Amino acid sequence: MSRIDGGNRSSSPKGSVPERSGAERSDTASKGAQPGAGTKGGQTHRAVQPFQGRSDFEPDRRPTPRTTPAVTPPSTPAQDVAAAAGADAELELLSEFPDADAQGGLASAMLHAHKDEPASQARIVERLKQDGRLESLFGEVFREGNPYVEQPHRNAVVRALDTALARGTVTGEDLKSFTRGAYAQEWQLIGSELAAPAKK
Repeated sequence: MSRIDGGNRSSSPKGSVPERSGAERSDTASKGAQPGAGTKGGQTHRAVQPFQGRSDFEPDRRPTPRTTPAVTPPSTPAQDVAAAAGADAELELLSEFPDADAQGGLASAMLHAHKDEPASQARIVERLKQDGRLESLFGEVFREGNPYVEQPHRNAVVRALDTALARGTVTGEDLKSFTRGAYAQEWQLIGSELAAPAKK
């Protein structure tokens, strides 16, 4: 035996030395490679998790679950008192505008601003009725060519009157008397717009 042969190995052919088959070799190689795949030194930092569509440095982008629209709870007496106080404070502004057009525009703008607050709208209508200004102010809102009133404001007036009628703040008799007053034509228009939603 020569030193080149390694001394320990027999010079028998390779076939006699038991070697692992190719299939066995690939299995053990893949088993050995899995734990250390993608990590330094073959150590796993944490359990492999499926990709969630974002990196650890981004905020969570998962869609928020859909919720049903919340039903607005009925207002409490305390809320009604606060709404009434706010409406009263706003109505004080009317005295600063001597022009009838401007007062009508301001009143309609107030009602539009409170379109989602029936208690405030009802208070504004109630106060205007108590002060004797409901007929004239709403007549000015619907007067043709009033430069201070826009269509959304007119719609808000109609909705506020509808709420006031439902609450009894304004009665059908009030409307009839208004249609015979100084703003008869305008109140007839208001009456027709009040009736229009009922037909739909």
